[in-house]
Amino acid sequence: MKKIARRSFLGRTVKIGAMLPLIGSPAKLLANDTQNDLPNDIPDRVILTITPDPATSVTINWRTANTSEPTIVEYAIADAHPEFVSNVIRVNANAKPFSFEKISAINNRATINNLQPDTLYAYRIGKQNNWTEWFQFRTAQSNVARPKLSFIYLGDAQVGIKPLWSRVIRKAYSAMPNAQLVVHAGDLVNRANEDNEWADWFAAGGYIHASTPALMTPGNHEYTHEDGKPHLSVYWNEQFALPMNGPDDTLLKGSCYYADIQGVRMISLNTQMIEEAITDDCISRQVDWLHQVLTQNSQRWTCIVMHHPIYSTKKGRDNKKAREHLKPIFDQYGVDIVLQGHDHAYARGMTKVPLTQGVAGAHSGTVYVVSVSGSKMYETEPMEWADIIGSHLQVYQTIDIDDNLLSFKAYLATGELFDAFDLVKEKGKPNKLINKK
Repeated sequence: MKKIARRSFLGRTVKIGAMLPLIGSPAKLLANDTQNDLPNDIPDRVILTITPDPATSVTINWRTANTSEPTIVEYAIADAHPEFVSNVIRVNANAKPFSFEKISAINNRATINNLQPDTLYAYRIGKQNNWTEWFQFRTAQSNVARPKLSFIYLGDAQVGIKPLWSRVIRKAYSAMPNAQLVVHAGDLVNRANEDNEWADWFAAGGYIHASTPALMTPGNHEYTHEDGKPHLSVYWNEQFALPMNGPDDTLLKGSCYYADIQGVRMISLNTQMIEEAITDDCISRQVDWLHQVLTQNSQRWTCIVMHHPIYSTKKGRDNKKAREHLKPIFDQYGVDIVLQGHDHAYARGMTKVPLTQGVAGAHSGTVYVVSVSGSKMYETEPMEWADIIGSHLQVYQTIDIDDNLLSFKAYLATGELFDAFDLVKEKGKPNKLINKK
């Protein structure tokens, strides 16, 4: 099946630009409706981030004013009766002053360990009279006999974050309220070090960020190039405490890591440091690490999250370095699915993606998906690798894994099903793809 799609309005197929007179100028459509978001004594920008063992631990990240007293986390096993608050455990934060341009704050984080698997917890953050509301999260199951995982996947938010991306992440959460993970495939913002854009990103996700652990990988827009070299956003590792089990390279800290959750190995790769690597050593360290992580992988399913697509949605948008360095590894180890962004369009393919080396006409069984959730849109064209391509669409994805079945659904921001397939594991064979739409 090959399908090229563009959103149809009133029986006509039109580009989004044709609608602009009705909804405002391009600048208005694509602008982030930013506003100043200064820290205060009440913790804000609260987000859960994944840990290497999501069954027994979680990391909570938040921000306070640099004049605030030290804040703590109070948590307890959640109960329908509000008296659960009398059984709280208190955890101190790891607080670190943050100063950049006109912003001064304290970035806080606390990793809570020794949690019970598959258990609903409630927590709040603060001190004295300055507390957040109570949030809830559920830990993952441990030692599962069969893989079972539900999560949300979002491509680039980047532009129109608060006014337009907000509807997408909220719709995704309403479609899968029990998601155990939210995956962000890079370009969370447009300008890496613009505080107002990060403010919009946190505001758009709101309590979703605070309730469902996030796994994110940086995109090219999380980097600056003041001296001609790529530098990861000063905000990234300060506001997202991510697993530190990646390569031994400071350039890859907090961006290249993995976590095992309910029979699935989730791996974040930093493709910016492949496409724009300062040295070949940086590439080889990431590649060698990936070999090791896949060689030692005991999970039945393997999911890669990265920003630059192995295969793009239009000629001229080619990430040759990423493909040359990574695709042979995906083929070698039989990676199941690769979740990507960057092209500001939707596409996915498997059956026409050839093995790097092997029998002519054979494929590895790896599904490659490109997606976008924000309001920045690019043109597409028919591409040989893709079974479906969609342009000028804000999209979110839900993924359900149950034993040997992966069910993938892509929805429009308005909630309509746009694409769906099942991926089936068959012993001794490449994965089987079944189109469901």
